[in-house]
Formats: sequence, C-alpha cells, structure tokens
Amino acid sequence: MLVEYGVRTGHQVFDRTESRTISQLHSFPAEKSPPLVYLTGQKNITLSKSEIKTLQEYLLNKQGMLFGDNGGSQHFHNQFFAMMRQVLPQVEPVKVPLDDVIHRIPYSLPFLPYVAPHGGKDAWGWKVDGRWVCYYHPGDIGDAWTDDHSGVKPEIYEACYQLGTNVIFYAHAEYSKWLMAKHKK
Repeated sequence: MLVEYGVRTGHQVFDRTESRTISQLHSFPAEKSPPLVYLTGQKNITLSKSEIKTLQEYLLNKQGMLFGDNGGSQHFHNQFFAMMRQVLPQVEPVKVPLDDVIHRIPYSLPFLPYVAPHGGKDAWGWKVDGRWVCYYHPGDIGDAWTDDHSGVKPEIYEACYQLGTNVIFYAHAEYSKWLMAKHKK
C-alpha cells in the first residue's frame, strides 16, 4: 500500500514499511512522529496502562492517526472498540459517511470496499476537535493490498487501494496543517 500511495500521489515514500510497538511511539518527538499507524489483527488486543497513555498521547498531542483494519474476526472488532474506549474514553465512535472528506480526497469512493466484512460493512471513526484520530475499517482491507490481492475482483482491490490512499493522504494532510500552525506561532 505504501508503494501504491507513492505512485498515486507522487509523494516520496520509503520503499519499505517500518514496524513499531505502541511503546516505541513514545520515543518520537512530537514534530517527528509518524502521521499514521496501521494496526491489524484477528485476536486479542491487550495494552498496558503505559501503552494506553502512549497511544492517547500519540493521537492527541502528536497529531497522529490510527488506521485500524479488522484482519479476520468479530472478536477483533470487539477488541478494537474496547481498546479505543480505553484510549479515548471521552470520544464516541461514529460511522464515517461516504460523503466525508476522508472518502472523497483524492479519490471519491462510491462505496466502502472490503474483502470480508468481519466487523460489519461500515467504517467507524473517532473524531477529536474536528479531526479523525482513528479510522476503523471492518473488512480486511489489507488482504486486498497483497501481491495476489487475496483473489478479490480488480474493481474491489482498486477501490481498496483508493481508500488506503485517502486515509494516508488525510493523515499526512492533517499532520502537515498542524506542523505549519506550530511553526507560525
């Protein structure tokens, strides 16, 4: 997906992704944090109090964004929502409508693509001060990004690439706005 994002937007990207633990997000200075963290899975999500605090700090104080992708079970769906209740207890998740900016720029999506609707057929988000801090995809979007696209039809994996591009683009745009505002002060 990262390579596709670079091709589709012309933005410079690394040729490989970096894997980090939640605890490692703490070591990034505020103005050098990754704008987006992608989290996927199928099983339990267990965070320590320190990891909850680090993720909360990353989302709220470092202007990061979490892209959650249900990799294969209703259990993961429940675990992800429970995790977010711990991280942002004051923020209620809402369905992300298709006419939201995150579904329109740079690609206007006519439907929410998914590989398998493990967590339903709606995208969910957590918004703070008008900014999406977390976007949750219910249907294994990461499978469409594999080399063989997990056998889904071309129109589905293309729409999945478009959605991934939109979410990454949104996270980078919001992070850039925040950096520019900080530097103007």
